[in-house]
Amino acid sequence: MNLFSTSSVSNYWEKFPVSLRLIIKARFWTAIGAGGVLYLSPIIFNGLSFSAEQIGSGITTAAFAGITTRFGTGYLLDKKFSYGQTIKVACLLAILSDFILFYSQNYLGYLCGQFFLGAAAGIYWPSAELAIPLNCNGKIQSSEGYSLARSADAIGVTLGVLLGTLGTYFEFTRIIYLIDILCMLFIFNILLKKLVICKIETESKIRVDIENKYQNPEKKSNLRWLINLFPLFLITLFITGIMSLLQSILPLDLANGGIIRPPFTEEKVATLVTFKLILISIIQWPVGYILRYKNSPFKFRLCLISLLIGFIFLSLSNYLLDGYLLILLAFIPLTISLCIFLPSASDAIIKSSPIKYRGSAIALYSQCFGISSLTVPWMAGKLIDHYNTAIQLWLIVSLICIVLVPICKNIK
Repeated sequence: MNLFSTSSVSNYWEKFPVSLRLIIKARFWTAIGAGGVLYLSPIIFNGLSFSAEQIGSGITTAAFAGITTRFGTGYLLDKKFSYGQTIKVACLLAILSDFILFYSQNYLGYLCGQFFLGAAAGIYWPSAELAIPLNCNGKIQSSEGYSLARSADAIGVTLGVLLGTLGTYFEFTRIIYLIDILCMLFIFNILLKKLVICKIETESKIRVDIENKYQNPEKKSNLRWLINLFPLFLITLFITGIMSLLQSILPLDLANGGIIRPPFTEEKVATLVTFKLILISIIQWPVGYILRYKNSPFKFRLCLISLLIGFIFLSLSNYLLDGYLLILLAFIPLTISLCIFLPSASDAIIKSSPIKYRGSAIALYSQCFGISSLTVPWMAGKLIDHYNTAIQLWLIVSLICIVLVPICKNIK
């Protein structure tokens, strides 16, 4: 079977439940809107002469708001609150933040916009992640559903950044906020007119009743699921920290140059970042499809080993005049590792947690992204300021990859 022919792709898409396909479409349009806003907002406010500290404080404000709303969202989802309703709330908050950021010309407006943006993300992600297994309807494995969802996310983010980049050529970068508003309105149309949530919730309730019938009712077992998830949360914190480094610190490393490697121009850095995004959008689905039947320990070991190889290449690039060649080579294992992790972590969370606590489990998993955004870039920035190069950072990260590999066997 040729998976890349038009008919084969169409047949593959049609095999997914209708409700799941609608959720995938909603995630795709969300990613288009979010891609431009997340990656290009710093450029807009840098053009207003905001300092790096002011821009960074806005990102921190968004992270704090996201951490707060994730806890509340997880609790509501555990109480059988409709994920469709929480996504609608997230869309409203995103539209509000877009309006504020579109008209903002000062620091206070920027902070307010970032706050609502972070709050929307904190509500959206646990809801959108939990929606995947609930809409598989027993017809496909959740791992395959997450693989398709992450592919939609990656392609959407890339398109959003490209649309925003086109806006910069017309000196209208703030078009990213208008694009996001249109995407949110389109998602509202999907949720209001097409997505049938009641049926999914009924099936979920039946599964909860069946599971509770056979579970040990002792209270002491209530937190056992959380203890079992600790190795997965530990690895998730590390890899989400890596994602923060690749988004915020790697461009800085490229711009500053290495020990021998010369500094890159802004245009070259932007080109490399765009190349990385395009690479993710291209290989996310093939990687997820190939590994969909592999067990979680194998996937996470492969993920960490791929990260290790990528950071070795990044470290070696510091010693070459043509170090960008090794950086391009490093992008391949680094991208593969992220394409393995994103769908695999969500799937492992769902499979390792009781049904009645899945909302909280997904919220805790999503919380790792917020914690990493708050801490890792700041610590990495301090390290780079002290040594004037990022090679020490990449070596430390490589050692942590080696240490975490044995822990993978404890992931279900």
